Amino acid sequence: MKLDKYAKIELTFFIVYFYVFKLLSNLEYNFWERKLKGFSGIDIEFSFLYGTSGLLAFIVFYQIIKFYLVNRKFFRLIACLVLFLVAYALYQKAVNYTYSQLPFLSDEFRRLATNAYRAKSIGYSFAYMFKEFLAVGCLAFVIHSMKQDEKVRQLKEQQLMSELTYLKSQLQPHFFFNTLNNIYSLALKQSEDTAPLVAKLADMMRYILYKTDRPLVLLKDEIAFVKNYVEVEQIRYRSNINISLDIQGIDEHTTIAPLLLLPFIENAFKHGVEEEVTTGYITIKICKIANELILEVENSIAQKEHTGEGVGLVNVKKRLALLYPDKYTLTVQSDELAFYVNLSIQL
Repeated sequence: MKLDKYAKIELTFFIVYFYVFKLLSNLEYNFWERKLKGFSGIDIEFSFLYGTSGLLAFIVFYQIIKFYLVNRKFFRLIACLVLFLVAYALYQKAVNYTYSQLPFLSDEFRRLATNAYRAKSIGYSFAYMFKEFLAVGCLAFVIHSMKQDEKVRQLKEQQLMSELTYLKSQLQPHFFFNTLNNIYSLALKQSEDTAPLVAKLADMMRYILYKTDRPLVLLKDEIAFVKNYVEVEQIRYRSNINISLDIQGIDEHTTIAPLLLLPFIENAFKHGVEEEVTTGYITIKICKIANELILEVENSIAQKEHTGEGVGLVNVKKRLALLYPDKYTLTVQSDELAFYVNLSIQL
């Protein structure tokens, strides 16, 4: 049976606490009090046998602690502690009697077990038991806290994935709606650019349908998608709109969350030059240096003023905050002539 990480922690604790500590205690006692180095046979025998009896008893106690302490049933826990102390005294008597009757044990150990069995004391001190209760109780509390933290982490991850899926579902229809509008306007004019535009849209749809369902995609594929988008827009806009795309440093292996760059570029077209009646420009620079990806977008401001942000830009800001917390910087600003976006992501 494969143990989970919590069972491994519990097993390690009990082995160290009931075996290793007893041996180390005997080693220290021999060194300081008896002026001896190492262990004697009786030390090993004593540590192993009484460590095992203590281990068995406190595993039972540990189950009590886990059930009552983590469920905050304190009065029942106290009652169980009293019953455990009574039962432990009887258990110790039975253990000592059993050890005293086993012929394969050493004579000295059986003599010690016989004396402990015949003693009129309860077999333990309350200070010692309090120490044992505290140690085992701390273990139960730590394991409970770790399990609670893991549940919270899993819930946060599920919430994150749900929100990302929702944001991506908003982004894709928004993007395709705008692109289909472009195709429709060209079709009405019976433009020869309609067919190439449909082909590039098919490539983009293939990318979204078959690759963007993954948490990460290759950066080169994301860049190819962006290039297709820009070429689609170049077909649509007039020659007096200057569109520049500069891409540098893209390698074969770097990955990125899908559809992060498009909304900034799409925003430049939709809210920059779409309403331009004279001249306009869009400059896009994408550069990867070491582990940093830099996107710079600059576009002229159209005469028709727009207020607020599009759905795509709002969503991508949320996705950046969820996917790359403390690993990105985003600057969005404008003046009378142009709109500027500077995005830097540590991949």
